[in-house]
Amino acid sequence: MARWEIMKVLHAIRAFPGHNRVFTVALLLATAVRAITATAFRPAIWFGGDSASYVATALRLHPDISRVSGYGVFLLLLRPFHSFTLDVAVQHVLGLLMGLAIYVLLRERFRLPAWGATLAAVPVLFDAYQIQLEHEVLSDTTFEALVVAAIVIALWWRPADRPAWADATAGLLLAVSATIRPIGLPLLALYICYLLLRRARWRVFGVTLLACALPLVLYVGWFFAAFHIVNFTNSTGIILWSRTMSFANCSVIRPPASEAPLCPPGRHRLAASSYIWIPQSPLNKIPGGKFSTAKNGLAQNFALRAIAAQPAGYATAVLHDLMLSFYWNRPQHPSAYTASKYQFAAAERLWVSPGLATAHGGTVGSDQRAYAGTAPAATKAQQPYAGFMRAYQRLIYLRGTLLGIILLTGFAAIARSWPGGGIRRLRGWGGPALLPWLSAVGLLLTPVATADFDLRYVTPAVPVACIAAALAFARAAGRPDAGGPAAGGGVAGQTTATQPQPQRQAS
Repeated sequence: MARWEIMKVLHAIRAFPGHNRVFTVALLLATAVRAITATAFRPAIWFGGDSASYVATALRLHPDISRVSGYGVFLLLLRPFHSFTLDVAVQHVLGLLMGLAIYVLLRERFRLPAWGATLAAVPVLFDAYQIQLEHEVLSDTTFEALVVAAIVIALWWRPADRPAWADATAGLLLAVSATIRPIGLPLLALYICYLLLRRARWRVFGVTLLACALPLVLYVGWFFAAFHIVNFTNSTGIILWSRTMSFANCSVIRPPASEAPLCPPGRHRLAASSYIWIPQSPLNKIPGGKFSTAKNGLAQNFALRAIAAQPAGYATAVLHDLMLSFYWNRPQHPSAYTASKYQFAAAERLWVSPGLATAHGGTVGSDQRAYAGTAPAATKAQQPYAGFMRAYQRLIYLRGTLLGIILLTGFAAIARSWPGGGIRRLRGWGGPALLPWLSAVGLLLTPVATADFDLRYVTPAVPVACIAAALAFARAAGRPDAGGPAAGGGVAGQTTATQPQPQRQAS
């Protein structure tokens, strides 16, 4: 039986290009663009202190105090190959696999036409900033791939047919994503609420909770062993405090004397996240390291006090930064300096000095050499490929306004479930588009609500937003119990006619 299943899979793979020509062409072109990128910027592109922190974790298996370090474990798994080129090549493959997963889900599960399913995958396949992030030594692509995989698994089966392991696996992937990017934690909470809304069986729900808890407990235990703090980082209070710097008014907040030094300096306000790093930051008035436990606690207390005293100011700041996601031109926020880091034109720039100290006695330069062996790790642009990618990036990317339209279309897919009592039926409320649409909104909203807007935080929301939008055009997507893989047909095989569904009498 196992051999027969393997043969079916191999046959499906061989038949795929012939039965999915439009997508196959798109996938080959997307692969070519990534191959040009890998040739143009060797061995990889660096993102300053973030990249240095992850490499230090991979070398010494020690978490960073200010950011979750699960991506460092990913680099550790690839360390035996001593190649940053391989690291980003794996990330490029993940980008292609995300596009493939979106296409197969929409074709096989929801019966979209080939061109429609391909169109939904186009942003992740061709967006220049998606490809640029894949070529960075950064956590974003790995995080994004885990989220897409979780959503695809959660949607692949009809609710009545979904096996218990699928619910648990989707939750496990989201929990792992939370150890790579902290925004994965609210996505995991959203998924657990989704299971409750869908009235998952209690035994399945319990197993899913255990699967979700495992990577989180392991990470917290790792962090506690390093810093004797029960948390994922020691920076959450400081980051939330920086969010309040764009609106806080201490004459309204009236903080106690211990928190008064954290009031924003002057009347002119910078982007929120800037206050963590600028030399004149109020944080520097508090004794201790930047991410000390005492400083993090004071900052968190100040932030909660500011939000409670000025809820309208907080909501206005969050809404303002959220709307930056939908500008036609890419906003230069939090600064032009930060926005330039996402440009191929600045790939060769040294954002941090090779002599900058890293955790436990290393430097940026020595860590790069230790990870890659004797190979130099500074980015070198190779012409004419680098020039091609710089021109490509000026033209081929998803405009923020188009992302807004995609989200509105996804909401329309949710609204399709409302006629005929769907808005009152909790189990099927919102249809299959609900989970990817809420995940996309969460990916956009959580960073601006807890920290600040950054262009790189928008990219992971695009694939799941495209899934939700595509479901607005799926014939069966309005019914949560409709659709599903057809035996012997679909994407890899010959297209089979959709059998009429029996009408169910309303209860």
